Amino acid sequence: MHATGTVELDFRLTLTELSRGCGVEADRILLLVDAGLLEPTGADPHEWLFAASDLYRARCALRLQHDLGINTPGAALAVDLIEELQRTRRRLQLLEALFDRNC
Repeated sequence: MHATGTVELDFRLTLTELSRGCGVEADRILLLVDAGLLEPTGADPHEWLFAASDLYRARCALRLQHDLGINTPGAALAVDLIEELQRTRRRLQLLEALFDRNC
């Protein structure tokens, strides 16, 4: 399961497919890679493959940039923090469920 609470899908996207899925030019995705938000496999952009979860991460970062005017490094940090918050909330829910079951 991914940090978004969705099931991790086992498929890969090319740079072209990811940029189309996000509705942006490939240059915008390159900036997200440069910021460390996305980590494709492959030697160069023509060979890159992105995890299915990168579609969520890229869309989230692009939405933050568009809606709030956050720069690329800031959006990358915000996405990481959002995902950490989601993981923490899930852990808390599990702990609360275990506590409730034992009381």
